[in-house]
Parts: sequence; structure tokens; C-alpha cells
Amino acid sequence: MKQSRGAYAAQGGCGIALGLFGWAVALSAAQGLFNGLLYPLVDAHDYQHSWGGPTLVGAWVVHAAVAVPVAVGALGVLRGMVAVDRANEQTLSGRRRRWWPLPLSALVAGGLVLFFTAWLHQV
Repeated sequence: MKQSRGAYAAQGGCGIALGLFGWAVALSAAQGLFNGLLYPLVDAHDYQHSWGGPTLVGAWVVHAAVAVPVAVGALGVLRGMVAVDRANEQTLSGRRRRWWPLPLSALVAGGLVLFFTAWLHQV
């Protein structure tokens, strides 16, 4: 079955949205993992009011204990994103017709816009 140009454009846009989402998840997880595992080098202040404080070791352990599961969860999110991208590719090649990749990719793109807007306004 031949796809129209509009279908190619929509699925290409979905691929771009998923790619940007993948970068956002990967970079956020990498930053969290870096900050958590190298906490004393990243955040040099008094540890009295820090998570796990009042000692450096307590703050370091708590930040690392939060960062590692977040990074593992990010890998799961990226794996799901690959599944959506494969479903998009199968729809585009005509091997299998699926309805859900397009709306899900649009939802991901909208969420990504909201995430980056909130992230930029925190600075």
C-alpha cells in the first residue's frame, strides 16, 4: 500500500519528536547520574540542609541512591521510545498498520515542549 506525502511527513515528524524526546531523557538522566555520583565535586556547600545531611557521606549516599534508579528508569523509557519508533517504521513501510504511534508521538512532543518551558523558566 502506497503512503501519501502527508503520511510520510506526519511519521517523519513523529520520528523527530521521538528523537528529541530521547535526547532530553538521556541528557537529563546523565546529568542526574553525574550529579548524584559525583556529588561532592558538583555541590560544595554546607551539608546541614542537604538530603542525607548533615554529613558529606550521608548527602553523597542519598543523592547517589536517587540518581541510579532514575538512570535505570530512563533506560526503560528509552526502550519504550524505540518500540514506538519501530511501530512508526512498520506503519510507514506498510508491513503493519497501527494507529497509536502518531497520537503517542504527538503527546510526547507536547510533553517535551512543556518540560523545556518549565526547565527554562527555573533558571
